[in-house]
Amino acid sequence: MSVRTINGEMIDMPERSVMGSEMIDPTEFSYERFLGLLHKQIRKDSCMSRQGVPDYLVTMRKPGENPERVGHTPEEFPVQLWQQYASPVWMDINPSDTLQYRSAREHNDERHICPLQLEVIRRAIKLWTNPGDTVWSPFAGIGSEGYVALEMGRRFIGSELKPSYYRQSCKNLDRALSINMGLFAGSDEDEDESEEEFDEEIA
Repeated sequence: MSVRTINGEMIDMPERSVMGSEMIDPTEFSYERFLGLLHKQIRKDSCMSRQGVPDYLVTMRKPGENPERVGHTPEEFPVQLWQQYASPVWMDINPSDTLQYRSAREHNDERHICPLQLEVIRRAIKLWTNPGDTVWSPFAGIGSEGYVALEMGRRFIGSELKPSYYRQSCKNLDRALSINMGLFAGSDEDEDESEEEFDEEIA
């Protein structure tokens, strides 16, 4: 089986944006279920051995001045924390820190499911959004981005084609809402209206 990365193609696709950053999460390094990563493969035939394939977090932004800045206080983002976030490799991500996804798994897709670590999402949302901002996931899956967005006081819009993933994402988003019912900024009337709109979107 050959390995192909598409992050370079993704960077070249947008016509009206510039690359902001690229971060590596070496998640696969800790997995030993792949033939090329097994230690016994070294003894059998190391020509089939390979390095782990990391996850990439690629950020894109519009060129020019940002009309809505995202600022952080020294208390919120001390130097030590920023140095951790600014590292090009995040070695401290727990690969098991994902939403429960077994109920969304179908037989033919067992080898293809790739749950995203919640801490990666938390860092991205903390860095690049303000409370009350809307996070959009065009490939929502089981709702990992939405779960963290609601958990951190943001709004969320997601798109998903697979029915089993969609149903599981609705459950996960409902759970996030129950944990953080005060996520919508504004008056009580605005919160009620926002929750009604959210219920209609996930119904």
